[in-house]
Amino acid sequence: MKMMKYRFFLFLNLFAFLLCSAMIHGQNSLTGHIRDKETGELLPGATVFIPDLKAGTSTDRDGIYKFHNLPGSSMVVQVSFMGYRAEIVTLDVSKVRSHDFQLTPSAIEAKEVVITGNALSSDNDRSSFSITPINKDQLLTVPSTNLINAISSIPGVSEITTGGEISKPVIRGLGYNRIITLNEGVRQEGNQWGDEHGIEIDQFSADRIEVLKGPASLFYGSDAMGGVINILEQTPAKMGSIDGEWVSQFSTNDRLFSNSAMVQGNQNGWIWRARGTYKTAGSYHTPAEWVYNSGFNEKNLSLMAGVIKKWGYSHLHFSSFNAKIGMVDGTRDSATNQFIDYQGNIVQEERAKSRSIDVPFQEVDHNKLSSVTNLLIRDNQLKISLGYQWNNRKEFGETPDTPGLFFHLDTWTYDVRYTRLIGKSLELVGGISGMTQINRNHGTEYLIPDYDLQDFGGFAYAKKTWERFTLNLGLRYDYRQVKGYPLYLDSLGVPASLGDTLFHSFSRDFSAFTGSTGMTFRLNKSINFKLNIGRGFRAPNISELSANGLHEGTFRYEIGNRELNPETSLQIDGEIAWDNKYLKMAFNGFYNMINNFIYYRNINNEKKEVNGVWYPVYRYVQGNSLLKGFEFEFDVHPVDALHFDNNIDYVWGDNLSTGVPLPFIPALHLTDQIKWTFKTGKTNAVKNPYIQLELETHFYQRRIDVFETDTPGYVLLNCSAGSRLRVQKQLWTWYVSGTNLLDTKYYDHLSRLKEVGVYNMGRRITFGVVIPFGVYNRDKD
Repeated sequence: MKMMKYRFFLFLNLFAFLLCSAMIHGQNSLTGHIRDKETGELLPGATVFIPDLKAGTSTDRDGIYKFHNLPGSSMVVQVSFMGYRAEIVTLDVSKVRSHDFQLTPSAIEAKEVVITGNALSSDNDRSSFSITPINKDQLLTVPSTNLINAISSIPGVSEITTGGEISKPVIRGLGYNRIITLNEGVRQEGNQWGDEHGIEIDQFSADRIEVLKGPASLFYGSDAMGGVINILEQTPAKMGSIDGEWVSQFSTNDRLFSNSAMVQGNQNGWIWRARGTYKTAGSYHTPAEWVYNSGFNEKNLSLMAGVIKKWGYSHLHFSSFNAKIGMVDGTRDSATNQFIDYQGNIVQEERAKSRSIDVPFQEVDHNKLSSVTNLLIRDNQLKISLGYQWNNRKEFGETPDTPGLFFHLDTWTYDVRYTRLIGKSLELVGGISGMTQINRNHGTEYLIPDYDLQDFGGFAYAKKTWERFTLNLGLRYDYRQVKGYPLYLDSLGVPASLGDTLFHSFSRDFSAFTGSTGMTFRLNKSINFKLNIGRGFRAPNISELSANGLHEGTFRYEIGNRELNPETSLQIDGEIAWDNKYLKMAFNGFYNMINNFIYYRNINNEKKEVNGVWYPVYRYVQGNSLLKGFEFEFDVHPVDALHFDNNIDYVWGDNLSTGVPLPFIPALHLTDQIKWTFKTGKTNAVKNPYIQLELETHFYQRRIDVFETDTPGYVLLNCSAGSRLRVQKQLWTWYVSGTNLLDTKYYDHLSRLKEVGVYNMGRRITFGVVIPFGVYNRDKD
């Protein structure tokens, strides 16, 4: 079965490639100048990007950009340059061969193209969804241990953490299988139902991330009830060139070393890329102690080969993620309060702060082979995304030699979308997507059964655009089948044909219709409105349906419920945004009603004994729930050099069936930043150095579920500085960033180590450098 699916995957890729090679129609070019609108000055180094073709270039020393071998269709073109407002236009390349751009100087670079939750690339102001883009500079200069940690500071996004390496995204109070992560066009699947199961993605591979907040089931099906995190790949190299980068970071506290090297090339539209990353960290230090066994090691490799031609593009990706992660169980000596290792020995300070990883720990190997092909045929697009990924997750809880839990998960995914643009103002879209999963247990302990999953969905969508107004409407149907296989254990706990039943055989089918409608209205150049109403759907995951075992990483015994119904939601959210040259304000509010919300509960203090230790038993139940809240951003730039950015976000969650607040709801959160950028001349070796101060305020969280505890409020002081350095013809980037500079002792409400009395990380200083290089460059233009 597995080999047949693998061959089918390769056949579809070959078919897509041959189809692309057969597409022959007129060759087109696009060129022009980019200038300062106020002075008429040419702007060398401005970036020009065509998202639907994944092609980009920059202006030369004369302010000229050039594209060749373009399809004869209408395409969105984005032009950006630091210190200027981005420009976004739609050009019919079959009719327009030359187009000049004039950029307006602005401290607010508000306009951005987004692709998430849209059929075609779109100006963010013209998308009714709430979408926050994060560019590469933001990702690199924010001190972080992983990708989710790097984006957790944006309004409406937080993270559930287990130590230094494991982070799970939370969007407006929803996480786990209620959020889909897309990486290079394909959904990431790696047992994300687990509390201590992180995202298996190289944080340095992301060129840009788009976070869609709210139900996105229309485009992405089940599991997108809470939102989507879309990780976009690096823009290919310019035609006729080979370039790359080296990123290096070192952080004090956990002594995290991160190094990542990338090289890519483009020869007449045939493109390739390779990246390797290695990260290693020791145990981290809180203001109170070294946290024993919190270190980790991570290795990543990614490869890409593809082609960009007049018919569109086709990319083939391979990635490999390998990590060994220490798990903090919090066991302490009653007399000294020091940590105890798995053999019962008191851990002294030298060992506690070392880089060694002891039991318990995880070993995670995730490999993915995927392709994305986009055919551009006049005003039509056909996009085909295919993926095969295999995940091995081993959890060692008793000895370092034999894993207790060992899941092997194979996942095949496909997504096909056809888009037709009529009259440059009406988008009509139809698509199908599906997923097949096969999970098998290979460990000595069991939490979930062997299972098979089949998923299929189809949707239709339309969007009409006027000069100031857009209106969209879509409908989708999803079907999912989950089959669990029985497991019998003998008196020694070994699988047998007869014995005690650990898992019963079951088969469940889930289906639902979902939809979305929304509008945007641009009152004038400064004021924009958005409104969206969306219905979400999520089928119960395998753990919720059938778990029956000790999950040591979560300190509890979990029992599933085969009778659970799917969750459905109805969310209304709206946004009012106003921006001009020196000011940007945006308010986004949401109201989300969820039927059959699934959660776990320890009923009547139930406990179960495992190997002489009593653990609380948590059973999955469901009821109706409500989430509501807002995000507010207020950015002021009274002069070009001064940036004063502020944002606040709040989520209120309540279980309507029990009258108890929902668990894992982040506290009210306020961030204030002040940044001064020193303007430098064009000939200076040091380019625009900056210094930034940040104050994070997290308020007291008293709204908690019955198994949670209150979390006191706290304030963190952060500071960063950096600049670009001109070295020969390249611009290097360096930065220094300090977090929790006052070494404040605090618990984050979503930290799972709070349960065992372990504080969050103390003072940390991160040093980083990004060194670009060009091995070979030949401009045939």
